[in-house]
Amino acid sequence: MADINYHKELVSTLGTIKYIVVDSSYIEIDYNDEVLAKCKILKIETERIQSRLRLLTNSIQTKVFDSVETFLKTKEITNQSNFLIYNNSNIVSYINGTTFFDYQPKSDYFLIKNTKAFLEFQSFLKVQEKEIDGTFHFVDSYNKDLRKIIFVSLSEKGRLNITYELASPHFDETQDLCRGFERYKACFCEENSSLAKFLKSATINLVSNFPAESRFKQYFENLNDIVDKARMNFEVYLNELSIDKIKKDYDDVKSKYFNGLSDILSKLSQNIIALPIGIAAVLFAIEKIKNETSFLYLLIAAILITSIYVSLLLRVHFKDLIYIQRVFNYDYELLIQNNFFKKYPQESALFSEIKGRINDRVKFLKLIIESYFWVMNLANIFILGQLFSYLKMRQIGMAIILIGILVIVTIMRNYILDKTDTEDQMVS
Repeated sequence: MADINYHKELVSTLGTIKYIVVDSSYIEIDYNDEVLAKCKILKIETERIQSRLRLLTNSIQTKVFDSVETFLKTKEITNQSNFLIYNNSNIVSYINGTTFFDYQPKSDYFLIKNTKAFLEFQSFLKVQEKEIDGTFHFVDSYNKDLRKIIFVSLSEKGRLNITYELASPHFDETQDLCRGFERYKACFCEENSSLAKFLKSATINLVSNFPAESRFKQYFENLNDIVDKARMNFEVYLNELSIDKIKKDYDDVKSKYFNGLSDILSKLSQNIIALPIGIAAVLFAIEKIKNETSFLYLLIAAILITSIYVSLLLRVHFKDLIYIQRVFNYDYELLIQNNFFKKYPQESALFSEIKGRINDRVKFLKLIIESYFWVMNLANIFILGQLFSYLKMRQIGMAIILIGILVIVTIMRNYILDKTDTEDQMVS
C-alpha cells in the first residue's frame, strides 16, 4: 500500500510532463527516459507505443485522478482506498481514511469524506426501498438505471421525485456532511421504528422545495435539518401535541387577554381625557360661587365623594389587571411544562414573547393607574385648599385638614398597591 511519500514520488515523476492522459487502465505521457527510470524505481509497469509511454494503473499503488471532476465519477470509496487527485495546482491524497492536502494531513478538508458519505447515502437509500414493517416503504422506488428515486406520502406534498447524475455532486470542501448522514441512519434503529415515518414526511416536505437539478445534492446537504424536523414532529406525536393547533389556540388566548387589557386602557383613557376638563370646570365654578358659602360646602362634599368613588374604580381596574395576569401566566405555565417544550425549548420562543408582551402591557397599565390616582387626588387637594381659603378658614386649621386628607390618600394608595403586590407574589 502506498504512503504519502509514494504520492510525492509519483507527482515528482509526472510533474514536468505535459499532455498527460489519465485513463482507467493507464496514464499516458510523451516518452521520456527520465520518467521511465523513475517508473522502474517505483515498480510501475510501462508500455511504449511509438512516441508515447503508458504507465499501467494496475501496477501503480494508488488510483490517480487528473481533476476533482474526474474523481467525483468514482463509484466506491472505502477506508482502505488510496487516491491521488493530481491537477498541477493542489495535490489531494487519501490514504487509509486520512486526507492529505499538499502532502500534509488536513482534518478540515472534506472533499473525499463527503463524497464517500454521499456514495454510502445512495446505497443506504437503495436498501430502504424494501418494506420496513410489512406495509411501510421509506423509499417507494429506486431505479439505478434511470437514476431516479421516488418518495410517496399521503401528506400535502405527497410525491417527491429525485433524479441524479452519474457523478457525485461537488460539495463544499470546508463543510463536514458526514455527521448529518450518521444522524439520518440512526433514525432507522429498531427502538425508533416509528421515527422513520416522520423522517419520510420531513424529507418530502423539505426536499420538494429544492430545484430539481440540484435536489439530490441539497437533500444530502440538509440531512441535519431533516432529522431535526422529523424528531421534533415525532416528539409532538409522542406528547399528543399539535404545534400548529397550539399556536392557533394560543393566538386566540392572546387576543382574548389583549382585548381585556385594551378595555381597561380604553376606560382609563376616557378618565385621563376627562380629568383636565373636570378640573377646569371645577375651577371655573369656584370662581362663580366663591362668595356663596353653602355652595362651597356642597362642592367640597362633591369633590371628596368623587375622589373616593374614582379611587375605588381604580382599585377595581387594578384587581382586573392582576386577574388577567394570573390567569394568563397559569395558562402559559400549563403549556410550557409539556415534555415537548423541555426537549425543544426553542419552540416555546413565540409563547414566551407573547407572555412578555402581556406582562409589559400589565406593568404599563399599572403605572398609568397609579399616576392617574396621584394626579387626580393631588389636584383635588389643591382645589380643596382654594375652597377652604374662600371659606376664610384659618391657615393652621386648613393645613391640618389638607395634611389629613393627604394621609388618607396615601393609605388608600397603599391599600390598593399592597393588595396588588400580594396577588403579584401569588402569580409569580
